[in-house]
Amino acid sequence: MEDIFSLLDNVKKNDSLNVNDRVLIVDGLNLYLRVFAVNGALNDNGVPVGGLTGFLRSLAYAIREVNPTRVIIVYDGAGGSQRRRKIHSDYKANRKPGKRITRWDAFKNATEEKESMKIQFSRLIEYLDFLPINVISIDRIEADDTIAYIAHTLLNKEVTIMSADQDFLQLVNDRITVWSPTKKKFYTPRMVEADYGIPAHNFLMYKVLMGDKSDNIEGVKGLGPKKLPKIVPDLFTQNTLDLDFILEHAGKGEEPMHKKISESADQLHINEELMDLKNPPISGELKLRITRLIEAPINLLSRNDFIIMYNDDQLGNAIKAPDLWLKEHFIKLNTFAKQTHE
Repeated sequence: MEDIFSLLDNVKKNDSLNVNDRVLIVDGLNLYLRVFAVNGALNDNGVPVGGLTGFLRSLAYAIREVNPTRVIIVYDGAGGSQRRRKIHSDYKANRKPGKRITRWDAFKNATEEKESMKIQFSRLIEYLDFLPINVISIDRIEADDTIAYIAHTLLNKEVTIMSADQDFLQLVNDRITVWSPTKKKFYTPRMVEADYGIPAHNFLMYKVLMGDKSDNIEGVKGLGPKKLPKIVPDLFTQNTLDLDFILEHAGKGEEPMHKKISESADQLHINEELMDLKNPPISGELKLRITRLIEAPINLLSRNDFIIMYNDDQLGNAIKAPDLWLKEHFIKLNTFAKQTHE
């Protein structure tokens, strides 16, 4: 008797859905670093594997929540931050490369931790090659820009971006949703406004004015979320504002903070260039490369290869019943991936 996996794999795909109708895009490094930091799982030999297994389990969780027709995982390309550092030399300069990120005691020092992080990440990429998903990394482009270009420009149906990075909230609209794995929330336009008090269509300008400490980007000094509604009230309406309007409004304002905004004009223009994801700084050549990757056939599920590697790595019960796990989470994706081979 043919097993259930083969039967499901040969079921005729749903005629009402195509491979790009409901896409999950994963901010790969954002997710990997977070699970690596908190997941202290060891394999049967006592070797740390929390980054690897935590990523796979988080990916499966997102697939259950979103029920996508396609999954695209995007990582930063080599030298991806260089363009922004040319604009702002202190961009991400507050991030200390030698600082430990794990919250559990498996590594003697930061060097040992970093080595494990690299080993697990390389192995993770090998596992992902056996799954019916896209993995994309483009040199000289940050993952944020690649994700934004794919979601905002290349795709025209439902998209969910999985990331804890607030920068993606500027992309939220009736078609694009952000899933925060840390808050376990889907950010729709209504949810963005409920949580942050700002309409999603003005979230970019909100960030431009506030700055971003995580990326070492300064905002207007003294201007906080409580003062902002009084200083720039139109930001909280259904009107979509741009920086020119905000600066013009500030120039006419009588509050001391209006003057501070005007005096910060140069910094605010830099902030906008650094933060704007709807117009990512990607050359025509690289846009074409991303487009070709999205249009290329998607890898098909290699169940046996995945399980052989899983057993070789002695991952034990990190994923309970890996064969069933593959069926439950990747069989539908495999069916949709086959559309790209027709």
